[in-house]
Amino acid sequence: MRKNIEELHHCLNQGKPVVMATILSKQGSAPRSAGTKMLVHEDGHITGTIGGGWVEAHVQTLAREFFETQKGASIREFTLDSKAYADMDMVCGGNVTLLLEYLPASEDNIGLFSTLLDMLGQNQDGFMVSRLSQESRDNFEMQRCIISDREQTGVLQLSEYTVAHLTEQAGLMRSPGLINIEEGTFFVEPAQFNGTLYILGAGHLGIETARLAHGTGFKVVVLDDREAFANAERFPMAEVHVVDDFENCFDRFSIGHGSYIVVMTRGHLYDRLILEQALETAATYIGMIGSKSKKKVIYDYLLTQGVTQEQLDQVYAPIGLSIGAQTPAEIAVSIVSELIQARFLSV
Repeated sequence: MRKNIEELHHCLNQGKPVVMATILSKQGSAPRSAGTKMLVHEDGHITGTIGGGWVEAHVQTLAREFFETQKGASIREFTLDSKAYADMDMVCGGNVTLLLEYLPASEDNIGLFSTLLDMLGQNQDGFMVSRLSQESRDNFEMQRCIISDREQTGVLQLSEYTVAHLTEQAGLMRSPGLINIEEGTFFVEPAQFNGTLYILGAGHLGIETARLAHGTGFKVVVLDDREAFANAERFPMAEVHVVDDFENCFDRFSIGHGSYIVVMTRGHLYDRLILEQALETAATYIGMIGSKSKKKVIYDYLLTQGVTQEQLDQVYAPIGLSIGAQTPAEIAVSIVSELIQARFLSV
């Protein structure tokens, strides 16, 4: 989500309106999930994808009407059957419901999406709410706000009851979705639902893991004590921190539900030190790279330091799903697959 929001914010800041297509819901095997966004620019080119093919082409055509009228929003349903994809040798199957809207470069829109980007960048809890029209599915005016700590930012202002209800429901959501309550129908998009991955160790495996994790929606944070390894050039997809040492390495972060820790430094002593600190957090996932013999040596030591067997049983070690991985790229696939599985199970 963040990449498209950054592009949207950039366009609005430059005074360029866009038409935004957002998947509200899907049934069957539609290729993209709720919350997926695509931007159509005034010259016709697109940013992002809602699945490709016939639907995207049709949305590009519909976008021209929005640029002509310079207002409004509508909800459209598409059936993805063999007839729709006949000319592309592609059968997907299912239905998808899209929200299409014209977004002018107004101060309200710029401010709203700027706030959302700040939340995404700072890993803040909160969510964006879009109220959908109950009277008409075509040519209505979109209203939305951002809710964080039950405080509202944006044109849309909701009652305390609605804010409380939406906050409760959003806290249970891993992905965007529709919520129907007495005050209306709302599309809720949590700012942080894919989790933050903390990679301890900026070696080659760290790069491969960061790249894949970023591609699957994790916010990636990399920590290492070597600036030559931990830098933006090697990790353009991540937030990078160079530490003096690994003592108290989590102090600057808020580690809790939705936090994933992967320990893969260059030495047993570093891994042991970091793992001991990680076990003091409320992270959703803690994993450590290494062999079974390394695991036993580190676990035996930590047990002498007051760490309980129950705590150690929560650690994923050796890390990664068992898929016969050998190369750094393959091992990264096994690790990120396990992270995705843990993310799914944590909902």
